[in-house]
Amino acid sequence: MLRINQFNVFHIRNTAEMKFKYVLLLMVWVMASIFCGCDQRKRKKVADPGEMISIKTLGLAYLEENLLEEAEAEFLKLVDLDPTEVLGYANLGVVYLRMGKYQEAEEWLQKAIKMDPKDPDIRLILAKVYEMSNNTGRSIHELEQAIRFSPGHVKSLYQLTELYASSTDDESLKNRHEYTDALVLSAPGNIVPRLNLIEILIREGQSGKAIEQLEELHQLFPEFPREAIEYYDNTMAALQVQDIDKAAVSFMIFHNYLKVTTPYQAGIMDLKGPGGSLIGFPVITFDQQQGPARIMDWKTALEAIKFTDITSSAGLDILDTGPGKVHVTACDYNVDGNTDLYIGGIDRQSGSYRHYLLTNELGKFRDVTLEAGILHQGMEYSAKFGDYNNDGFPDLYILKEGLNILYRNTGEGTFVDVTMIAKVGDGSTGNMSLFFDFDHDGDLDLFIATADSNLLYRNNADDTFLEQGVQSNLSGGIVNSTDAAFGDFDEDGDIDLFVVNSDGPNTLNANQRLGIFRDITGQSGLQTGDGSSAVTAGDYNNDGFLDLFVSSTEAGHCKLYRNLGDGSFESDIESQELIQSLQDIRVCDASFLDFDNDGFLDLLVVGEPAIRSGNGVFLYHNDGTGKFYIVLDILPGDLTSGRQIQTMDYNDDGDMDLVIAGMDGSVRLLRNDGGNNNHYVKMKLVGLRTGSAKNNYYGIGAKVEIRAGNLYQSKVVTEPGIHFGLGPRSKADVIRILWTNGVPQNIFYPGTDQDLVEEQILKGSCPFLYTWNGEEYVFLKDIMWRSALGMPLGIMGEATEYASPDASVDYIKIPGELLKPKNGKYSVQVTGELWETIYFDKVALVVLDHHDSVEVFVDERLTPPPVPGYKVYQVSQKHIPVSASGMNGVDLLPLIAEKDDRYVSNFKPGRYQGLTEMTELILNLGEMDHSKELILFLNGWIFP
Repeated sequence: MLRINQFNVFHIRNTAEMKFKYVLLLMVWVMASIFCGCDQRKRKKVADPGEMISIKTLGLAYLEENLLEEAEAEFLKLVDLDPTEVLGYANLGVVYLRMGKYQEAEEWLQKAIKMDPKDPDIRLILAKVYEMSNNTGRSIHELEQAIRFSPGHVKSLYQLTELYASSTDDESLKNRHEYTDALVLSAPGNIVPRLNLIEILIREGQSGKAIEQLEELHQLFPEFPREAIEYYDNTMAALQVQDIDKAAVSFMIFHNYLKVTTPYQAGIMDLKGPGGSLIGFPVITFDQQQGPARIMDWKTALEAIKFTDITSSAGLDILDTGPGKVHVTACDYNVDGNTDLYIGGIDRQSGSYRHYLLTNELGKFRDVTLEAGILHQGMEYSAKFGDYNNDGFPDLYILKEGLNILYRNTGEGTFVDVTMIAKVGDGSTGNMSLFFDFDHDGDLDLFIATADSNLLYRNNADDTFLEQGVQSNLSGGIVNSTDAAFGDFDEDGDIDLFVVNSDGPNTLNANQRLGIFRDITGQSGLQTGDGSSAVTAGDYNNDGFLDLFVSSTEAGHCKLYRNLGDGSFESDIESQELIQSLQDIRVCDASFLDFDNDGFLDLLVVGEPAIRSGNGVFLYHNDGTGKFYIVLDILPGDLTSGRQIQTMDYNDDGDMDLVIAGMDGSVRLLRNDGGNNNHYVKMKLVGLRTGSAKNNYYGIGAKVEIRAGNLYQSKVVTEPGIHFGLGPRSKADVIRILWTNGVPQNIFYPGTDQDLVEEQILKGSCPFLYTWNGEEYVFLKDIMWRSALGMPLGIMGEATEYASPDASVDYIKIPGELLKPKNGKYSVQVTGELWETIYFDKVALVVLDHHDSVEVFVDERLTPPPVPGYKVYQVSQKHIPVSASGMNGVDLLPLIAEKDDRYVSNFKPGRYQGLTEMTELILNLGEMDHSKELILFLNGWIFP
């Protein structure tokens, strides 16, 4: 009661004041309620994923066309629609950067960084804003922050090297060197940073390291321009004699020659973009933790994907192909980073046959047929690119009326007809061709499917081929073979071939090695009747085994085959929509592709309807369990028939675009808009061009596996570019490459777009000999093993010689100080650590007692028979040469005068591992007694 009375008194005495406060509180409460209600309504409103993806796709398209005001409007819409999605903020930063509004760009990018401080792409854009504002210090700070969070971010590393290159103080030079080192490790297939590193090493006088980098460059780079070779050799020679000034001049000229090549220009594009008005790299994919993917099923996601017909805007309206068969093949023939096209068809106006080589110049195609030297005439049936001579530049093989034709790519944007030299000018009516390394010898062979007997041209590694169709069991008899696909279908380590026939059963040919295939169709589960038209191979259920979809021109006869993992297949009937929809279509072509980057292969089928007003084109989406469902309204509505499919990332935006050759002879380019809403990985394999020759340059036929979280995928490499969708996963954890020579290679946490360079890994070699030196087993030497079964020995000579099949007797010198008793016995170990199988039936220790003034030797060379046998050379008077020099005058005497593990090493790697180009060792022996026997003893270490 007391408290109530006190309150009442207080209340009465402050009535006027409390009325004011009450009204004020009421107004505040009402206003707060209104705002909170608005905020609650705002929070409750969930951004529509389809709308967000559509806005993003349109905004990126405007950025690509540099329509900045239109792009600004779209990304402002995106930010308004979902204020938590970082992509809109980041790309507004790009918009204002290109507009020159640096303050606005910084404001938006700072907001983006606050939302995602670890994203290196956003910091890269902000660093460019600071650079353009002449604030180099802040630019470097942002880039170094990006590297701290993402050490292998190649674009940030390159930008750091460029910024530090603008200063000449010691600290800047040191930092440039360190970041260039890191960049070479992160982007080993890009020649630009490697050339910069070589320049730095020469300037610092580090001759040995510069030579090492030059040798690696020689292995990786497509064949050097002719004019550059002299300066490469001069640089190497100068470095070997420590003439740094001369080396710097020669290398500068060599570097300048390479700067105008397309591989160099493509490398620059990868690292810094096109520049000019297109400055800055837009952010393409949503933040999967915050963006629309967190609430979106695949059906909703597909609503925002469209294939847009851009035939005209891409410059393909120059094609006026009319009725008749038209063929298309795609490849980056000039190695500039953009996918080009070769197309043949009947000209609508003249009625004559025309062919077009179309170079892709940042999304616009230009006809370069005549200037490239493609000068033949006549009807064509098909064409295929393939680098048959391993120089890094894809060549072109064309099936045509009369004799087929092979064009060698010169690497300078032109082609030369080498058909007669290569001996591949067959006149059979060919339907298709493909390049693959059927004998696993490191170069691409050529298979041709014909209307008669099929052909298999074995690559002789000397720019010629030898036809081996009958001998290899791939001729196929008198059937019309229309298509083929290769891959290791039975997972036994070699490449098999599946051939499609229109007037007979298809055949699965298992590779037996030794250049022979065996028809295993009967036991494979792939028995079919007549009428097959095409095949596409891919691991659609993500179990690691290559599956098949076989098309048929007989309606309802298409088959989806699941690989059971042992080379046998079963018909997959789970996808009822797929089966039912193909009942009324005569299918001409099909292709597996991941058009939405979700990590599961989808399927596109083209043909012509078997019923009037029907549809002849279907796109099927893989739901992630291996089941296919029809998706509508993604392809253009007027696309109702087609003859051929060509997939490629035409505009290099991370999703797969389409070229469709029509039944009416038309060619249409369909750009994928929205397929890159999911993350992806693009890669290109790079085999070592010199000093190896174990794998073809682009790794054709290799198996590539990728793991990203719980997602696993596998593919066989059929062309230089490889593409994997990752779904919502931002990065892959590991990529595993099984090269065609059987060597596996793992790359952990790879970038999203990079060249994967072959490691120089030994698969097989001689047995190793270890001896007990009193404390441990130590490696002594290789046992050369003269009787390696089947080994060719006359590689550098005119005649062909092979190692003797007879057991060899090898004598290996073991210095006494390297062999001590162990528990009263002498102990040696012979190990077979690599893939070769070793057979031996006797090992004996021969003890030779000799005067300490006499040194003894045995002949340990690997030579053709007859083998030297047991002969001991006793040397009491050793004469060291007065001088020793190479062909370029380099003093080599310090390297050969003592046995100190220092060797002559100025050899230029040849094509094959273990064989170098011929060189000279000039010895001045001084005054000698010519009446006595003179024997030259050489000791060395040969890396296989």
